[in-house]
Amino acid sequence: METWIYAITIPVMALAIDLLVGEPPNRLHPVVWMGRLIGLLDHKVDRTEPRNPRRERALGALVSLGPIIIFTLAFTVILAVVRDLLGTIVWALASAALFKTMFAIRALESHTAPMIEDLCRDDLDAARAKAAMVVSRDVDQLDKAHITSCAIETVSENLVDSVLSPMLYFGLAGIPGATVLRVANTEDGMIGYLNERYRYVGWFAARLDDCLHYVVARISVPFIMLALALLGKDWRNAWRAALRDRRQTASPNKGWPMAAVAGGLGVKFEKEGCYCMGDGELPSDPRVIGETIKVMKLTAALFFLLVLLPLFTFIGIHVQLFLEDLFTGLW
Repeated sequence: METWIYAITIPVMALAIDLLVGEPPNRLHPVVWMGRLIGLLDHKVDRTEPRNPRRERALGALVSLGPIIIFTLAFTVILAVVRDLLGTIVWALASAALFKTMFAIRALESHTAPMIEDLCRDDLDAARAKAAMVVSRDVDQLDKAHITSCAIETVSENLVDSVLSPMLYFGLAGIPGATVLRVANTEDGMIGYLNERYRYVGWFAARLDDCLHYVVARISVPFIMLALALLGKDWRNAWRAALRDRRQTASPNKGWPMAAVAGGLGVKFEKEGCYCMGDGELPSDPRVIGETIKVMKLTAALFFLLVLLPLFTFIGIHVQLFLEDLFTGLW
């Protein structure tokens, strides 16, 4: 087959599915399946007193590595069987559909854009309800500015986790690479908390997620700056804010894209008691949510064209095919 043709059409089809269709139903969504397996394994961990930190950390590593291995092998074998039995066209369609579930551009917009109308009508209860779906903090007492901040923080923070990182790892190793990243990120979201229940069990998941996003978080800043420049925003201040405020979040990675977006849009992000980054005041105009979405989407498009497509063409598709061929050679 003409490998380079599929190297272009698979990610382009995946992007088109995301922008035009969005997320599949929960019962068909691989990330939901990942979450169920992670939750099942987590409930098997013995946390009876007295707690044994070393044992819980070891079990936590198994809880993290098990789903990564299972889903990466399962998806690789499924695609190998599809290519062997149904041909490369069906295989390409299946690869595109599967890759689409590993990133979420449209979902970031659909979860935050509706808040604009609520806030413009001063319907804070409706906006708080939507904010509660995307952030873990208590939203019941948030005012208009802090709700707006929640929305733009969500978009800028998840730009790396939900968009750029899946694109990079897909570029490097195709579906197997994107699957490793998506399972690890799902684990971090479920068990990577520093509370009493997950303090030890979630340690491995949290550190693995930090490592996987480490490079992407930092190289996201130049792409955000380029997007800001193309949109006529203050791209220079994005760099200054990123350097100044990047360490304010507990995560070693999230502060980079958040501070860059805040600096470029000339607003302040604030989670009371945790961080305050960017310049100016808290956003008083809800329409800045729409501006943040534009920055996110343009950054994603630039990363897709300049990073994902070249990497997948020269590296990722060959890694995916090599791993699939390892399994087809067994039967």
